[in-house]
Amino acid sequence: MIEVIWDKKYEVGHKRIDFEHQVFVDLIRAVSEAGERADDEERISRLLIETKKYAAFHFFSEENLMIDVSFPDLEKHKKEHARLLAQFDDRINLYINGSDNLDDIVDFLFSWFALHTTQKDKEIAKFVAGSAAR
Repeated sequence: MIEVIWDKKYEVGHKRIDFEHQVFVDLIRAVSEAGERADDEERISRLLIETKKYAAFHFFSEENLMIDVSFPDLEKHKKEHARLLAQFDDRINLYINGSDNLDDIVDFLFSWFALHTTQKDKEIAKFVAGSAAR
């Protein structure tokens, strides 16, 4: 099990994106803790679905920001978001059907979050800051 905690290294320098990322980390932590406490399966399933819905909201919000500043890699970023949501949806369905491990799902979510945030989302924030300076 990995430790799911917010770290300053995940900050991208954009107030709203950073806030939404912190909420996302809190949701991942809630899923992890529910598994540790052996909460009932319905509660865990609902937390997974809540996390997926929040991820979809956040991605939409981030994409709107990219549209507002004419971010050049918008389509590529949108495809990555869609790919993640599809993978997460598959993992949720496998978990609900008893074919996936909750720890593996938490690992998948947090690893993806950490990698995507520290690489791709920082590019967006840098571009937004540059757009504001123009």
